[in-house]
Amino acid sequence: MFCRVSRVLTCIVLVFLRLFCSCNLRRPPEVSSRSAACRSSGEEAWDLSQSASDLKEQSCAPSFRAPQTISKQVCRFWPAEESAKRLPAGVTYAGGWHLTSDNASFGGLSGLEVTAGGDLLAVSDDGAFVWLGLTDGAPDGSGNLAYMLGADGSQLHGKALADSEGLSLSNGLAIVSFERTHRVSAFALEACGAAAREAVISALPGTRDGTRIDENRGAEALTVTPGGTIRFGFETVDGGTSPLGSIAGPDEAGWTGELAPNPAGYAFVGLDTVAVGGHEESFWLFRSYDPIRGNRNVVKWGQDKQIIITRPLVTDNFEGIAAEPRADGSVRLWIVSDDNFSDKQRTLLLAFDIAAPSE
Repeated sequence: MFCRVSRVLTCIVLVFLRLFCSCNLRRPPEVSSRSAACRSSGEEAWDLSQSASDLKEQSCAPSFRAPQTISKQVCRFWPAEESAKRLPAGVTYAGGWHLTSDNASFGGLSGLEVTAGGDLLAVSDDGAFVWLGLTDGAPDGSGNLAYMLGADGSQLHGKALADSEGLSLSNGLAIVSFERTHRVSAFALEACGAAAREAVISALPGTRDGTRIDENRGAEALTVTPGGTIRFGFETVDGGTSPLGSIAGPDEAGWTGELAPNPAGYAFVGLDTVAVGGHEESFWLFRSYDPIRGNRNVVKWGQDKQIIITRPLVTDNFEGIAAEPRADGSVRLWIVSDDNFSDKQRTLLLAFDIAAPSE
């Protein structure tokens, strides 16, 4: 009799646990079967501004909350005379800094953008926003950090949900791409600060040409073009290629058929597109690593312009890129490295000035 009762109680407990888990587990969003590259020619093209108000309403909690303040130390490096040997005509080295903090949450910076106030905003692959203060075009040691919140207001936990990689700012929203649970989401940081909640714009494809994409090879690169188009690029898929895609509307994401211009042996990790001299210019960031040559990076733009960052220059795992157009037609280019929260790596910030094209 006792054994029979025990079995009954065990079944009841198992059923309860199953119901509890199914109700509380956050399911990843579904990917639309409709490719962004296959919209009807008669349809009006979608851009982010059409959904910005709805996304802000979804993302904003009842009140504004300021992120926590973090202090950082900055250290200059990479003397200008050494960098001049590696840079193409029209490009000058504007500075390099090693960023540190006594806050253990600081690090893992992947995506990067210039804010409307002239500072830098980054995302961490640990699911955090990190603000970096600038004074006179250089980091000033001030900063803030806030962990991202899910749609239910709780913190995004674990790599499955919080592996944020790409970042763009547009229409008062921080647009973020995530790996593992491949998606692009919006956060109303201007209106809500650290209280902003995730508003999913669209899930991203989990396959390409019938092949499943590795969870850690997702949308490292993300940009919102000046025209409002959200473009994303996956790190690497079959054959070392890096496919590009776009979002054609809420819950409508797909491949465009384009490939990033990867140098041989490099993965695609960053993209920013800005208006320069009356046209859109894209800046592409690629990385590579092996134990013999260490970390290597290449930045590309225009027809044949590129910056190659290899030894003996100071190198690390650069993943974030931000282009800052200036009134005189020049561009300040920023790149930041992901230290993977490792004592063997560093958070490095580099800046380059690209002169306006000559007439």
